[in-house]
Amino acid sequence: MDVPQETTRYDAATPRQSYRYGAERGIRVFIPAAELRKAGFDPHDAPPDYRVWGQKGGGVHLRLYRT
Repeated sequence: MDVPQETTRYDAATPRQSYRYGAERGIRVFIPAAELRKAGFDPHDAPPDYRVWGQKGGGVHLRLYRT
């Protein structure tokens, strides 16, 4: 009877496929209903499309789009 050999496999791409539990990627945007009304969006409708840019000073620029 043969003893099975222990195999070790190393894949360089495996660490890059790990999940980011501590810091999720992306951004969450909260816009108060009053501000949405001022911009002409109904706060009870589906959320508007948006695009986000980061700024050097650490701020965020957000643009809302109508669909």
